[in-house]
Amino acid sequence: MNFEAFFKKHPLFHHEELVAYLRSFGDFNRNTLKAALQYHLAKKHLARIRRGYYLVTNDYITSSHVENDHLSIAAHMTCDAVISHHTAMEFHGLAYSVSQIIYFNSDVRIGKFTCKYGQYQQLAHPAALKPEDIFIETKIHDRMGMGIQVATIERTLVDALHRPELCDGWEEIWRSFESIHFLDIERLMSYCLRLGNATTIAKLGFFLEQHKEQFDVKKSHLSKLMQHRPKMCHYMDKHYKGAVKNLKHWNLIVPEFILNKSWEEPYNDPI
Repeated sequence: MNFEAFFKKHPLFHHEELVAYLRSFGDFNRNTLKAALQYHLAKKHLARIRRGYYLVTNDYITSSHVENDHLSIAAHMTCDAVISHHTAMEFHGLAYSVSQIIYFNSDVRIGKFTCKYGQYQQLAHPAALKPEDIFIETKIHDRMGMGIQVATIERTLVDALHRPELCDGWEEIWRSFESIHFLDIERLMSYCLRLGNATTIAKLGFFLEQHKEQFDVKKSHLSKLMQHRPKMCHYMDKHYKGAVKNLKHWNLIVPEFILNKSWEEPYNDPI
């Protein structure tokens, strides 16, 4: 069994992938495979990330650098993994802070776990997406010769508005997405409306309203979103205890610090 050839081509792999590779040569034996994996783990040629998921170490193949790449590890955690939320913000170079947790969407229930190679958090794909639609607004990017699936900036913004606690909060979201010069408004709205969450739609409408000039937002865009706003007033952040303002045209109760962008330093004229 030529394990080294497989390891060179698959610096991250699942048990089933190795089984399929060995079966293609017709010399598969489960006991031999088990013994070989135990040997390579003991020699630290391999590291186990989670049950059935392995990483080829630099000690065995020096050209393998996946040990230091949390994104690649997360993106290959499951067959439907999508880098998402704050981790997607970091990938796109938007984030102001660095999260200790690596987020990815997957319908394989793993939850939150920590291993030698970092802290990982699996989040289910949005419930409104059908199984055949889970990769909507994602793109495959090359990462050290391997493809990784990452949420687009548009999907990341909507996901951030929907779950701000997974993106380091409102200030981080506002400042991060204000740093870009272009959003595809049609795609952004299409994804948000597909999710069908009225509060998130209102949040997106409010965000775009605040950045009309920056992103060339049309009145027709805001009007379309407004048609899907909540029927009654919803809190933008139900956990926030400070001053708020009711934006009746969005039926959205917004923290005043977001409305006023209170994190921005006041400009002082030089003396």
